[in-house]
Amino acid sequence: MKIKPEQLEQIAGLLLASYKKKELIVSKAADAAIKDKIIDVIKKNFAEEVAIEEEARKMLASVAQASRDLDPFKMFLLAKQKLAAKKGFIL
Repeated sequence: MKIKPEQLEQIAGLLLASYKKKELIVSKAADAAIKDKIIDVIKKNFAEEVAIEEEARKMLASVAQASRDLDPFKMFLLAKQKLAAKKGFIL
């Protein structure tokens, strides 16, 4: 999934503000450092999902001829879900 840097900034800011408002965190670091860390985690999450999607596409390409009767999109979703579960990644 493509997400703009401005959107990442906004998400991180909203998360931080929400956690502080609900008193779920007490920060020892500066808000900017915390936002940067949140942005890094979100970027890694999206990158991992993209990697899982690529692996699912490669898997399906290797068995494409054997599964002509099946819906390719459903097969892709199933493969993606199985790979994500295998890696402990929550979609």
